[in-house]
Amino acid sequence: MPIADEDRELAFALSDAALVLRRAFNARARHLRLTQAQYRTLIYLNRMPGITQSELAGHLEIKPITLTRQLDQLAGNQMIERRVNPDDRRSFRLYLTANAEPVLKEIRAIGAQVLRKSTAGISAPDKKRLIRMLQGIKKSLTEDENA
Repeated sequence: MPIADEDRELAFALSDAALVLRRAFNARARHLRLTQAQYRTLIYLNRMPGITQSELAGHLEIKPITLTRQLDQLAGNQMIERRVNPDDRRSFRLYLTANAEPVLKEIRAIGAQVLRKSTAGISAPDKKRLIRMLQGIKKSLTEDENA
């Protein structure tokens, strides 16, 4: 079945917008000397303190070995700490240190700046409509994955 032109355009617009958002953020955050993967790791750890490495890898949709390298670098910068998991001594629970807070504050400020710029001129009702539509796309695709 052929793809409708508007569906193709929508797919490219979504992909392009996500790419440009990431680039804009990365350009403004370059001075932090962290990778995008490390930013995401810090943000997830801020939301879920005490998560295990395997759980975090699942949320980030990466392999645990890939995450290990990121965590090693963040631990080397004293932004995270690994604590023995009392429920399973073979694994660790991950926590942010006080050194991560200024970085997270900067990440939040840069994110807010990029979002303000990217949504300038879009009304609040249009933003809500767009959010609902994007959530619908995500839900449809997630249902396919789980079927």
